[in-house]
Amino acid sequence: MSKGKLDAILDGLGIKLVPIYRRRAAAQSHARGTMHEIRNQYGDGHLVFVLRCIKQTNNNRDELWSETIGAISDILIQRQDWALDRASEVLSAFDEIPLGVLRGEAVARRPWPVRASLRMLIYKELEKRLDEPECRLAV
Repeated sequence: MSKGKLDAILDGLGIKLVPIYRRRAAAQSHARGTMHEIRNQYGDGHLVFVLRCIKQTNNNRDELWSETIGAISDILIQRQDWALDRASEVLSAFDEIPLGVLRGEAVARRPWPVRASLRMLIYKELEKRLDEPECRLAV
């Protein structure tokens, strides 16, 4: 997959990739490798939806970290029912989930891998908002 095609997709989302030696600004990311990995494995549509979960939400527009992108991709691959059948609900749920705060919690748990920790934290938040509450018996 060519670099130009990825950049064209990102242009449509208002995202610009910058080299890691440059400081990120709003709507910029260093995550070219992660985006290529996701795109090569799951396709353009999946990558676009993952990035929309970040970029097109109220409070997370600039949380374009590689670990965050990868964690959201992992979740949506495992819960394709959310991505395919309930896309608008998923996007609404991300409006309420503070990705920056959760990433901070995952980073604080190093040496555990940030992406794996973040995946679990985001999943728990999505599950609260998207899955039916479990029937609980009073004891």
